[in-house]
Amino acid sequence: MPRKAPAQVRRDLHRTPYPPQGGRAVIPRLSGKALAGIARVERRLYEPGAAHAAWLGWRDLVHGPGPRIAYPDFTTHYPCCEPPWGGDHRQVLEDICRALPPGAARRLRAVLAPLDERFLARTLPDPYAAPRDPWWRRRLESP
Repeated sequence: MPRKAPAQVRRDLHRTPYPPQGGRAVIPRLSGKALAGIARVERRLYEPGAAHAAWLGWRDLVHGPGPRIAYPDFTTHYPCCEPPWGGDHRQVLEDICRALPPGAARRLRAVLAPLDERFLARTLPDPYAAPRDPWWRRRLESP
């Protein structure tokens, strides 16, 4: 009886789809220790998966289509009901960073740094914004 080639055997194996962490969505490039810290903070402050959902929302906003200078899309974000700039995604991530131990917070901030830099490069400062607002809310909300 002929045998299957090793490559064919590997192709026939059942693959587990993403995310690999037991069905949990994870933020890429974070260590297991940082992910465990995020899971503890999520259980205390939000709900499981809140950090990943916020990271996806922030990433999608930052890498969204459009010109070099981006403005919130008020056809889907209404200033009266929902904060501009992706809702509260960056606020959730900031709350989680503040609640994490220093090492895990440093790793999460390192993952967020390129997104934050791109956001700052694609938006303009708002000279009339309240100085107490977080930095991501002190950006122009309309052209």
